[in-house]
Amino acid sequence: MLFIIPGIVAYILNKYAQSHPDWAEQYSRSVYPVLSNAVGFLPSLVKISVGEWLVVLALLFLLLYIVYYVHKVIISKGTRRMEVYQGVIGIVAMVSMTYFCFTVLGGLNYHRDSFLSYTEYHEEKYSVDELAELCQSLADDMGLVRAELGEDTDLLVQAPDDFDYYAQHAVLSLQMLSKQYPVLERSLYSTPKPVVMSKLMSWAGIEGIFFPFTLESNINVDMPNFMIPVAMTHELAHQCGFMQEDEAGFISYLACTQQDEPMLRYSGLFLAFDYSISALQKVDPDKALEIKSSLSQQVQHDRMQSEQYWNKYQGVIANVSTRVNDVYLKANNQTDGVNSYNKMVTLLLAEQRHKLLKTSLSLSEKN
Repeated sequence: MLFIIPGIVAYILNKYAQSHPDWAEQYSRSVYPVLSNAVGFLPSLVKISVGEWLVVLALLFLLLYIVYYVHKVIISKGTRRMEVYQGVIGIVAMVSMTYFCFTVLGGLNYHRDSFLSYTEYHEEKYSVDELAELCQSLADDMGLVRAELGEDTDLLVQAPDDFDYYAQHAVLSLQMLSKQYPVLERSLYSTPKPVVMSKLMSWAGIEGIFFPFTLESNINVDMPNFMIPVAMTHELAHQCGFMQEDEAGFISYLACTQQDEPMLRYSGLFLAFDYSISALQKVDPDKALEIKSSLSQQVQHDRMQSEQYWNKYQGVIANVSTRVNDVYLKANNQTDGVNSYNKMVTLLLAEQRHKLLKTSLSLSEKN
């Protein structure tokens, strides 16, 4: 029964943080880094995903636990109600402890201040023309970077050493970005880990998972190679304490596009274009089609490969996974649920407007 108390404490902390974002921000800047570094230090020393195998062991334990208590209920005479009670209380206690650990190792970060509060950007309403301009700009940049990677290069399959190479560069990207935004600075960036059961992640429509219990960024290595770097930086953004999906996506884009490494830049641009062109498709289908048609042959090929890959895994599992993720996000202060990812476009537009404003002011000063 004592193990149920932490769950109650976690619930109170979440409710308090929800109505006191300044307190949540203070927690994220002071307590979270210390706790997460302490928990993540040992897992960071190995290349395998400790979190992946912890989940497997937890599921096996839960299965054995249920079998054990079902057996006890069947063979017991006169004490069956007590056996059921003990079994249920045991599960409640385990859920309570898990909820508490999740809360202090990441859950409270959902209630902190927006990443935009640490930038010069402002979230406002934007016109369709600005959205079209963003899509065209991203399309142009993608074409240039894709040419650097080589016209005949197949970006679908990764070489044996690619994962470690991009994992190191992903960490370097966040470290570089933290010079501009100190709020992202950490003493421990746990390097992204490949997931052995990546096929299961594909069936669930998942590119990466941040596992706060081990501070690990777990990456689906079965998906197209050019999407892996941006998935790495996205999950590293969660490590830095920014749990909102649109903000993590935006941080990921900023981290990738500041790199000289063309694959990282291409990966970040590819993600940003994918969300932006989808948003434009809803408000101006003809303009979206025009921009997509203007993409280089290599970029169009990569987009087709990505679409074909994910289409293979459409089905019941992916739909259930999406619904579960939607409920999870809404329960953690993201009222838009899975649509939170799409809100990244607003942040991209904020960056674009700021750049144009700076350029305009610079030209005015020169004149």
